[in-house]
Amino acid sequence: MKIDVFQTQDKGTPADNIENARQAICRSQADFFILPEFFSIPTGDFRKDYSLEECYLQTSVPAQAMLRQASRVFGGYLIGGSVLEKADNVYYNTCYVYQNGQTVASYRKINITQEEIDLGITPGTETVIFETPFGRAGLIICADVINRETVTKVASKCDIIFLPVSGTNPDHPPVKGHPLSVKIADLFKITVVKVARINVFGGKPLFSSSAVVMPGRVVWEAGEKEELATVII
Repeated sequence: MKIDVFQTQDKGTPADNIENARQAICRSQADFFILPEFFSIPTGDFRKDYSLEECYLQTSVPAQAMLRQASRVFGGYLIGGSVLEKADNVYYNTCYVYQNGQTVASYRKINITQEEIDLGITPGTETVIFETPFGRAGLIICADVINRETVTKVASKCDIIFLPVSGTNPDHPPVKGHPLSVKIADLFKITVVKVARINVFGGKPLFSSSAVVMPGRVVWEAGEKEELATVII
């Protein structure tokens, strides 16, 4: 199984973030391709004063269109990080999985952060697992990883977890290594694929390093820059 993990650098505009992802996806020849949480939304020094509706229209609608189109070129399973989903005038932080232009799965983040609550984002309620020729794959997003109930529901029923994250809070205490990913991989005997993005706050980069973790070992981890890595497991 070949996985392309794209730790992206925030480019400052939705269009540039989306185009950066598109080019990488369309070049990929992996079985899976994964992007970070909210990969299309400028943050940190580039953060805009969007309403949720404006954010949805400017960052999510074009991102979803790109992901669907790019998945026709890519052909494998495209885990689209996450985007803002609008449903019945409610907004969710949602991870879509595409293959050949079709939606394979979608997961609404359950354990949203206080920042997301303040913005008006609604938490999801259902965990998601989908079947692939490589085994059962589960989805969790960022802060889901610290909720034992959510992690157990997903990790106990799958072979691999895809974990898009986004370091958007410069006040978050630094984390050394990948303790939660390692714990999940060891406890449930599964593979954890975590992908982050690099944001800039006050001109300084902020990131939570991407990694692929299997029971007993970290197979790969990213450095402190944008990186597209192909990991074979």
